[in-house]
Amino acid sequence: MLKNCLQKIIDQNLDGVLFASSANFQYLSGCTSYFWQRSCMNNIAGQFTSKINPEALLYCTKEGKITIICIPTLQHFFKEHHVLISYMDQMEDTLSQVIDGKRIGIGFDCKEWIETTLKEVDPTIETIYAENIFEDLRYIKSPEEIEKMRELAEFTDAAVLHLVKNLKEGMTQFDAEQALMQYGLDHGIQDFSFPPTAGFKTRGTFTTEENYIFPRTSKLVPGTAIAFDVGYMNQGYCSDWGRTVYFGKAPEYIVKGYAALQAGQVAMVNQIIPYKTNINELYDMILDEVTKLGYREHLKYKEEGMLGHQIGIDCHEFPMLNRQTDFILKPGMIFCSEPKMMFEGECYMRVEDMILVTETGAEFLTKFDRTLFEVHND
Repeated sequence: MLKNCLQKIIDQNLDGVLFASSANFQYLSGCTSYFWQRSCMNNIAGQFTSKINPEALLYCTKEGKITIICIPTLQHFFKEHHVLISYMDQMEDTLSQVIDGKRIGIGFDCKEWIETTLKEVDPTIETIYAENIFEDLRYIKSPEEIEKMRELAEFTDAAVLHLVKNLKEGMTQFDAEQALMQYGLDHGIQDFSFPPTAGFKTRGTFTTEENYIFPRTSKLVPGTAIAFDVGYMNQGYCSDWGRTVYFGKAPEYIVKGYAALQAGQVAMVNQIIPYKTNINELYDMILDEVTKLGYREHLKYKEEGMLGHQIGIDCHEFPMLNRQTDFILKPGMIFCSEPKMMFEGECYMRVEDMILVTETGAEFLTKFDRTLFEVHND
């Protein structure tokens, strides 16, 4: 992997790359035990979420020499690398002992600090935006990465199933979301890909203008659709998962609508041919099946064909899934397909799966029962 990364650095005529703790830091170091705080949109809107000062820095030269500068409490994470210990207010002094090039690639995290500090180290240094430098390497997952993400997908299935079996009338949306977090923590999960959502929508209690408003104080009563959006993070990788369940007896056309949404998802995955299927075809595969089953009007984002994203170290990775993305699927890619339906003033419905592209097609990593919809817990 490092050899391929070095070639990217050379191809962009860089002397090296310098990253604060981030996805690129993890990817270059291979260290998945070091917990670096992230947001779910880290690599999409990272300029709005990046930290001000670094606690750890990784510098990699074009020759492949990696040096990690970190505060004392983090040094045990990086035993396989050359580590220099520094306090946060001495980072610039330590960094000046490491930087030996004039064209340095940098990322989002701590961007302003890094730019300013490099100029203090050497005013002639040119910083080059390189947040996405390894993007086309990262979207192909190694067997080890795939196994970690497969385990995490299975865990997410189990976590939500546990909650579904324990839904009780009168619990609030906040209660349900807290239960999802606590289940993860109780089972040793490191963090969450994003704050879990268990969106309560009770039939006949909201207007069409309130379709996407989910008060966390809402209480669970019969006639409530629950739209889940759940992701856990462990061993440096993320999951992202979605389903809808209905508490109590659902109207028949809602039950059939959910079946149509699931059928569209399955039809899409069954049609994927590696090295041939384009990302910009995926939404319409779902749309065609949903249309056949009579639910076209309810499917969201028909104009944009917006469907989802890749996933890995970051929750939302490129290439994104929409009609504007011209990209052929390749084995080793893992993406999240999240088609949604809206039944105005009645039910918001979603399905989201983690899907692995294989040498012969594609497979679901998330395997939550597709027929489980109505929940009648005593």
